[in-house]
Amino acid sequence: LPKGLLAPPRKQGWWSRDDKGRPDGQILEDWKDYVRICFGEFGDRVKTWVTFNEAWTFTYLASGWGKAPSIEAYSNMTIDPYIAGHNVLNAHAAAVDIYRREFQVSQQGKIGITNNVDWKEPLTDKPEDIAAAERKVLFQLGWFSEPIYGKYGDYPPEMRQLFGSRLPEFTAEQKVLLNGSADFFGLNHYGTGWASYDPKTPGVDMSYAAVSEVGFPRAMSTWLYGSGWGFRQLLNWIARRYDNPPIYVTEGGWSLPAETAEQGAADQQRLMYYANYTSEMSKAIREDGVDVRAYFAWSLVDNYEWERGYKERFGLVYTDYVFGPDPRAPCNNESQPTAGRQMRRRKDSSCWLESVWRSNKLLDPMQPGFSGCVDSSVYDGHFENPATECLVRLQAKGGVEVEATVFVPGRSANGTAATKCGGIAEEVVSVQAQVSGGTIVANFSAAGGPDFLAGFWDQAAASIEWGDGTVWKRAGEPDTLYSQ
Repeated sequence: LPKGLLAPPRKQGWWSRDDKGRPDGQILEDWKDYVRICFGEFGDRVKTWVTFNEAWTFTYLASGWGKAPSIEAYSNMTIDPYIAGHNVLNAHAAAVDIYRREFQVSQQGKIGITNNVDWKEPLTDKPEDIAAAERKVLFQLGWFSEPIYGKYGDYPPEMRQLFGSRLPEFTAEQKVLLNGSADFFGLNHYGTGWASYDPKTPGVDMSYAAVSEVGFPRAMSTWLYGSGWGFRQLLNWIARRYDNPPIYVTEGGWSLPAETAEQGAADQQRLMYYANYTSEMSKAIREDGVDVRAYFAWSLVDNYEWERGYKERFGLVYTDYVFGPDPRAPCNNESQPTAGRQMRRRKDSSCWLESVWRSNKLLDPMQPGFSGCVDSSVYDGHFENPATECLVRLQAKGGVEVEATVFVPGRSANGTAATKCGGIAEEVVSVQAQVSGGTIVANFSAAGGPDFLAGFWDQAAASIEWGDGTVWKRAGEPDTLYSQ
């Protein structure tokens, strides 16, 4: 799809404009075809739609700031982001219009857009610093939110005043489609900074704001400075400006380095980030009346993180990428993830979020009520495979090594092959495995299975959930290890 949007004859993608330099939405008809296919094919299962994720990132940062695609011809930061943003907003409105007219009644889903911003707090209580901080937030978040959630289907009047003709004009019809074109307010938010008035430097965004992060803790990412109270401030800002819409926080997270699973699992900073942010979100809901409906942590597992690659880890689960050579990689081809043997291990932040989910309350991570993730000792003992009713004995061999004695069905009383234990002459197979925290990886080839299968400990069910769907439940000490 990205290549298609930049291919002839519609070769300008979101940056398309007519011969007078006005955004003309060249790809809008292709976009409409695309969203109809998505709604038609997946709408019976997908009940929450986001038309675009972080339009500011792929228009503003991608028009000369270094994010993809950063095409040289569309890298004039004073013009190109606003051409692309205008086309994106009209595409969003068109998608919502199609969904509401053709699909929403029958599919009973919701549709919206996710925009992103980091909160900016005034450095002082001077009016000029307060105004500078307001512009910094409004000229990013409001740029893509005001036409949808505001009153008039247009950009913020403050932006129109400072940008003048650089901001494209919406037609009357486009304003009608844009205004109210979301069932919820999607928000990606990570950090906070200070803003002060700088009359000599308007900046590309025309905010006349100088930004600093003095006093805030920093993640591995150079742009990420944490502040739970800043998150609460932002939620209240959205509620005040846009009449308290339902807010879905679709991203929030903290990056940390890690070279091993042990390092990755001990992510105290990330755990405290989520504890602080969700606590402040709870205050915004309960004390301030902000209508927050959901919060999603970024991300489930460590992943490819834009131009930063694999080093900045945001995941709740550590991924051992097993770095090795990849001749197809465009650069650094001696150190790329390899397929087939990647081990994943839950981090402490993951187990804390699970505790919140299971208890339906915020737990102080420093108090005895939260004990962190399990260690590998849970894999020492006896288990039963309910599918075969066979017994399994796991025995720690020291370090990360575990030996699994697996009982395999032999034959039934009439001599035929059995599918369950309890027959005659069950076979005993020794399987080698490795453990790391709540993760186990085993080679089942000796038992006729895969040579690499990962499993994870389910604390609530006291069982091992394997990647193939098999579940081993902890069993009591048997009278004998052999069924006769």
